[in-house]
Amino acid sequence: MIRRHRNASTRLAIRWLAPVLVSVLAGALAAAVLPAGAATRSLPAGSLPAGSAGSSWTLRLAIQYLPPATNHSQYIVTVVEPGEVWFLGGSDVGGHGHPVAERMINGIPHAVSLPSGPHSWITAASALSPQDIWAVTALGGSVLTWNGSAWAVVAPRGAWKPGTRFTGITALSPTDVWVFGTASTRYPGAGTWHWNGTAWSQVTGIAGGIFQASKASPTDVWAVGEAGGTMSALLHRGGKTWQRVRPAALAGFTYSRVLALAPRNVWVAGWLAGSPELGHFDGTSWTALTMTGSVAATGLCPDGRGGLWVIANTGKSPSRLLHRSAAGTWTTALVRSSAAYEIFGCATIPGTTVTWAAGKAMAPQGSAAAAYRHG
Repeated sequence: MIRRHRNASTRLAIRWLAPVLVSVLAGALAAAVLPAGAATRSLPAGSLPAGSAGSSWTLRLAIQYLPPATNHSQYIVTVVEPGEVWFLGGSDVGGHGHPVAERMINGIPHAVSLPSGPHSWITAASALSPQDIWAVTALGGSVLTWNGSAWAVVAPRGAWKPGTRFTGITALSPTDVWVFGTASTRYPGAGTWHWNGTAWSQVTGIAGGIFQASKASPTDVWAVGEAGGTMSALLHRGGKTWQRVRPAALAGFTYSRVLALAPRNVWVAGWLAGSPELGHFDGTSWTALTMTGSVAATGLCPDGRGGLWVIANTGKSPSRLLHRSAAGTWTTALVRSSAAYEIFGCATIPGTTVTWAAGKAMAPQGSAAAAYRHG
């Protein structure tokens, strides 16, 4: 069922609930999403295929922002907190990237307004608590914060140039936030910036080329980034300074992602000798681990059982996620039978095996931003 409505920020949206919703939730979700008096019509048959009966991931919500004729909407980041999940991403509106956000509280989705301005797609986020979430847009130099009731912009005050690229954000405390931006073939990178609660300052040296970081704790942070023109730097901040780490087991490694779950449980993904690989740190040493497939991971999240979900999209084959068990066994899990459905980011609710994922889904025209669930 498609719903059209005008949300608090006056932008139009097309919303539908996927037919694969668990039956006991479908009625409650439909009632929550559908505004009073909203016009409805049936979704064309086959527009949202349910996937195979053995699919372990279910499409729970799909939203496309108008105009749909040339519009591509997608969620890129999932942030999980007790009782709620955030899906953050963007939509092409008028040819320009526009940030979008959806908040799911106890399984009920809620549209959320974002500040107006020259923002683009939200590309990364970091949460300190349900009342303190930070996000960064890919271009335009926007850092956004959530205080529990509304999003606001942390003004750069001319710190970086508009149109520069951001690739990551890691919040350690309200007065210790790191933003990272490496260059692409089309856009210059913003570099590494630090927020002390009052002002932004640029960080140079070995930390100046960080692409993305992950915190094992507020005083234990790992990052990957550029060195010598390639993504070959692994950095660690165990106190107040960044230091480059060169594990012998990962010699020649080109990094694509880092995930720090604990000081003694850190993962990296990338390439080694032309093949996709993982690396693991147990608190003492690093180990290189073979990865299945032919594409390096662009996303990692725990499965709640000591294993990992690994995102490695090909963009051409049926949409699947890779899974590595705690014992090191690789399997694949079907998302959908079409490459039009993809997952870009995932996160597992702490203390559970429930994983939420952000991505895209097929729409009658363009694509819809989509939320998926496993467990």
